[in-house]
Amino acid sequence: MTNYRFSQGGAIVFGGSGVLGSGIVDLLSKNNANVAFTYLNNKESAKKNINMINNNGVNGFTEEVNLMNLSEVKNFSERALKEFGKIHSVINATGPLIHLTPIADAKLDDFYNTLDTDVIGFYHILKSAIPILKKCGGGSITTLTTTAVHKYTNTAGLSSIPKTVVHNLCKTIAREEGHNGIRVNSVAVGQISIVSEKQQEEIDSSGGVADEFLKLIPLGRSGKPEELFETVVFLASENAGYISGQSIPVDGGYSS
Repeated sequence: MTNYRFSQGGAIVFGGSGVLGSGIVDLLSKNNANVAFTYLNNKESAKKNINMINNNGVNGFTEEVNLMNLSEVKNFSERALKEFGKIHSVINATGPLIHLTPIADAKLDDFYNTLDTDVIGFYHILKSAIPILKKCGGGSITTLTTTAVHKYTNTAGLSSIPKTVVHNLCKTIAREEGHNGIRVNSVAVGQISIVSEKQQEEIDSSGGVADEFLKLIPLGRSGKPEELFETVVFLASENAGYISGQSIPVDGGYSS
């Protein structure tokens, strides 16, 4: 395993109880980073992740946080700063369940919910994280997006449309806050061989969309979970100290 460098303090992971967030939390803690992470509904997974963090020899805590509530996001972030003394990394691994459907056929509630969770939720993270990182002398912000921001995937409009806004928010903040030592990057996630039960149900009902997508990947396979986790933690770490404003696809060459 590569050793990733982090300064004293800790990391914040929004969405640290999901299938992707849990892997990110694990790898951070294995690299001696204290971790504060949020969950929304998956309290049992959050408890398991706290035990995992402690077993990896570092400190951590978790809270239920709704990204639509700016006060909750800010209060959680401020608690993390108080607990760890400094925040060096903020990672966003949240996201709603995406329904694979032509955008004109999407349910209005699904469209509105996806826009709110992805765009407003990430903006609330930025509003809470940037002042803290300024106070700490800089740091990194890393978020998950989708490979569809680089190359559109049929029926992925509910994912690509709001994530394109997130993609451009990252570039904007990288430009505006670079002089404060704040780096901002995104990881454009392709087909990864780890999904939640609900995501698997969506894939199974999509009429073979996932299988057709696999045929378009030059490497001819799904990505391994650790290949995604390593990319996220690398970008968050001091190893990537001169990388900012970038979107790194982890998609087996799909978007090339």
